[in-house]
Amino acid sequence: MDIRFDDITTFIGPNGVGKSSVLRALDWFFNGDRNSPITSDDVSTGADPERITVEVEFCDLTDVDRVALGKYAAGGVETVRLWRRWERGYDKLSGRALAYPAFIKVRDVQGAKARRDCYNELRTERPDLGLPAVRSAAEVDTALIAWETAHPHELQGTEIEADTHFFGFAGQAKMTGLFDYVFVSADLRAGDESRDIKSSIIGRILEQAVDRTEADKELTELGIIFNANRETIHTKHFSEQLETLSDDLTTAVGELTSGRSINVSPVVPEFKMPQVQFKVSVLDGRATTRVDQQGHGFQRALLISALRLLAESKATEHDRTIFLAIEEPELFQHPIQARAFATVLRKIARKDGHGVQVSYATHSPYFLEPEGFTEIRRMTRTLSDSVGASVQIQSTSKEAIAQRLNSAFKTDEVYRQLTRVCLQSLPEALFARAALLVEGGTDQGFFEGCGLRHDPLNRNGIVVVDAGSKRILPLAHAVLAELGVPCFVIFDGDAGGEHRDRSKNKAPDKIADGVRQRMQANRMLLGYLKGHVEDFPQTKVYDDYAVFHDTLETYLEAEWPDWGEAHQDLIANDNGMDGKHPMTYRHASQNANTDPPAWISDVITRAMTLCAEG
Repeated sequence: MDIRFDDITTFIGPNGVGKSSVLRALDWFFNGDRNSPITSDDVSTGADPERITVEVEFCDLTDVDRVALGKYAAGGVETVRLWRRWERGYDKLSGRALAYPAFIKVRDVQGAKARRDCYNELRTERPDLGLPAVRSAAEVDTALIAWETAHPHELQGTEIEADTHFFGFAGQAKMTGLFDYVFVSADLRAGDESRDIKSSIIGRILEQAVDRTEADKELTELGIIFNANRETIHTKHFSEQLETLSDDLTTAVGELTSGRSINVSPVVPEFKMPQVQFKVSVLDGRATTRVDQQGHGFQRALLISALRLLAESKATEHDRTIFLAIEEPELFQHPIQARAFATVLRKIARKDGHGVQVSYATHSPYFLEPEGFTEIRRMTRTLSDSVGASVQIQSTSKEAIAQRLNSAFKTDEVYRQLTRVCLQSLPEALFARAALLVEGGTDQGFFEGCGLRHDPLNRNGIVVVDAGSKRILPLAHAVLAELGVPCFVIFDGDAGGEHRDRSKNKAPDKIADGVRQRMQANRMLLGYLKGHVEDFPQTKVYDDYAVFHDTLETYLEAEWPDWGEAHQDLIANDNGMDGKHPMTYRHASQNANTDPPAWISDVITRAMTLCAEG
């Protein structure tokens, strides 16, 4: 499975498809078993051998990156690939680098003695290499690297085990200062992360924001004075007493043995002044509380705010990238706060000169930006008898959507309409197992009401989507289809439009123009859906679309009179509004005395069938 990450990458999909697993796999790649050790339980059932491999490709390398990466970025390459592999309890990080092929078997040997023995065998077999004698596994690695440095033209691109401590947020790791991966799991405790320790988020912020140099210097000087004073105190109070005790013990031992004396002296352990520690508290009105005494929503807000501050402070450093991976960023947040989180994190990820990447695994539409639909990675999971569970990841682009629409839309019109369609119609549908796409709000209200009668839609994860118009239906369908959301389209054929125009006394040219537009819209939509193209199709349900010959209202008048009675009752009792009002249509569908006609039930059944695909 290959996944491309943008500046912002959003994983969506049903529960249990592996959204969090992607972020956790990267956490294991970068940070090892620090957060969650790998065991055989993490391996796919039936996999032989038991192996887990995560491969990461770094792009857009700079000269600073190449210097730090050394042999892994030799030759001015634009990308570097590294992979971490776990197999039957053994974990190693490897990379593709220039190396001498004969050295691979030596580097692959585990255990210091075994590696040294393998090296000595190679020395015996290949005296022409002139390898030096060694006494340790560390000297083996040094000797191999020295030989490769001296013979660059004999090296080939190959997989070799990466250096120890390749990654790490702090310390001497090779990638320190270049790339840091920070994972915020859904169960990460804000109280723990607000302690002033090196591994915590607050500790990392304090390390960057607070200069302790002068304070540490003064405290060290104070410690020297303190230790000197302690020694003076010990001498003053204990010297005479311990001298007497030593003489007494020597005399007592001399009665039993000879040639030895006893000396008792004070032990003055060195005292080291502890580094200054800082505490994070919350001023809540007049009360000062610990972080863990606050509500979950505030704790999560503090955690992500601290991450933002950390990312901004680190990313301002030259040639440094911070990757923030956040599991369920909407957790414990009300909608306005969730939207604020999304806005802030997107802002720092898109800010010029800031090396910040952000990725979410979310169930919230507030983390889907309409202009950022190309950042979405929608995950689905299928089961089969042959391969068991498999996961698919789908994404799209403006170009892919335009290509799918083909002649239904001009390319510039696609680009112009996409943001509005994604903003108004599709956020909820992107999380659905399937979607019913309709022309307008009253159609949406009608089918939602039908779906509530026995709850087949909500129960199966199906949403009814108001595309806004017949003209926009193909565009909405294309976006959802590109992201793997199965769609069933319902539209009006508007065959009675000419009659209605005449009853309104429209001018003949206006009437003719209206007929022509309705025919064109029908033919365009039927062509896109790969149906039988005609001017005014008959009322019929197909595999993935359905059409009313005229309109929903004329169909209901003829086929479901009880719906009309329920609609009028709602208006008469001031529980609904006259005209085309979505909520009134919805309640009428839900409360009509008889069930919907077979045609309507067939539409809902077809939509439920699509759930097996989504």
